[in-house]
Amino acid sequence: MIVRTKYGKLRGVEENGMIAFKGIPFAKAPIGNLRFKPPVPVEPWEGIFDAAKFGNRSLQVVEEESKDEFCFSEDCLNLNIWTPAIDNNRRPVIFFIHGGGHISGGNSDKFLDGPHLIQGREAVMVAANYRLGALGYLYLAELLGEEYKDSGNCGLLDQILALNWIKENIAAFGGDPDNVILMGQSAGGKSVANLMVTPAAKGLYHRAIIQSGSVQCIRDAHTATMITKLVLDKLGIADTPEKILTKSGEEIIAAQKEAYEVYDAVHLFGPVLDGRTIKEKPEQYIKSGKVGDIPVMIGYNKEELFYSDPDYNPTDHESIATFKKCYGKNWGIVYKKYLEYKKEYSSAIAFDMTQTLCVYGNATIFLTRLLAEAGHKVWSYRWDYGGPIGRAQHSSEMPYLFGYIEEINNEYDSIDDDLSKRINETWMSFICKGNPENKYIPEWLPCTAGKIGYRMHLDGGFHLEQIDLHSYYQELPMQVIKL
Repeated sequence: MIVRTKYGKLRGVEENGMIAFKGIPFAKAPIGNLRFKPPVPVEPWEGIFDAAKFGNRSLQVVEEESKDEFCFSEDCLNLNIWTPAIDNNRRPVIFFIHGGGHISGGNSDKFLDGPHLIQGREAVMVAANYRLGALGYLYLAELLGEEYKDSGNCGLLDQILALNWIKENIAAFGGDPDNVILMGQSAGGKSVANLMVTPAAKGLYHRAIIQSGSVQCIRDAHTATMITKLVLDKLGIADTPEKILTKSGEEIIAAQKEAYEVYDAVHLFGPVLDGRTIKEKPEQYIKSGKVGDIPVMIGYNKEELFYSDPDYNPTDHESIATFKKCYGKNWGIVYKKYLEYKKEYSSAIAFDMTQTLCVYGNATIFLTRLLAEAGHKVWSYRWDYGGPIGRAQHSSEMPYLFGYIEEINNEYDSIDDDLSKRINETWMSFICKGNPENKYIPEWLPCTAGKIGYRMHLDGGFHLEQIDLHSYYQELPMQVIKL
């Protein structure tokens, strides 16, 4: 199957009932003089690009078992497309952003593809890679000057360039450039929220699905600079920051890994409030109505970070050390909430409740309220289903949404199959029709301006409840880590 784009011809392959085009370059390799700079559109190519295999994933700290499975490189700005047909239909387009704490992952993650999500419906899915970690979010403006003023937002700018590529080319794949739905989970969910408060992304998408994410990873310039100095110190060039331009990508990632010993890995990187790409605080941008008329689905998992051994209760000293590593100067506010929970729960449960609230739940409810008060239709949910492990942990909804529970769940049964069908139908209803209503779930009222909102609980039996949209922990800043 051959398709002509603005940049050249592509050859796709049939895959699980869809046509796949993989590893399509949408930008020049961000190496040499382009490292730490905004992405540059790819040059047109001659001949036919063979789009049968996934492209490189962003350079990152690599687990041993992944070294033979994927190729990692700074030359990673590619995207994948899955479409039911190459025709003149104008199908909704899902722009799926992978998770991984802004430090890992890729658009070739197993099972997170078009055939698994779309399951025979009329929609197109696009998944793009973006620069991760220090290579995508190292803020060098205050150390290297004007030429690197955008360095702290390269990963976000990569996503925006991919969206521009979709606008220019997706019609050739049977997709509608005027009906693009942002969708992401974890760092992908945060990326969706980040794009919503980034002026350059406006007009490139029309609905949004935010799973386990909000705007909590957007860092102030001082915090971002302090993190940069930490990485430079681990590189041994704290007094000569310009030498980072001569270091290999592998050396930079190795220094990034050493920085994880000081601050928690998944809190280090994310976009920067630099006054350029992100021009103002998310609260101000949303309240001013600048996002536009964008319907949103947003939620998190009930027990996102419930990973503690219930038989081991951390000491206060251990909990404080963890909070300092995760939240920087915010640690005292977090610790205060932890002490409140300890009055009713064991140290282990109180710790996990605190982490879940302060990393995910709080920011999600805050953003839900902001969007509702700004006039958006906002469908709020919480994933409550514990499944075989008994806990609704981070990412536990993904196998159900993408329909691959049989591959990971040895105790798979009809309850899982029914839940998977319902959550997939709900997400695809929002994608294809603009709201999540469908025959498998009860009536789902959106949140609107006002104190009381509604939240759908997704478990063995979906149910809607009223929630207080002002019930979040207001003492905790939305920016999770502050230095």
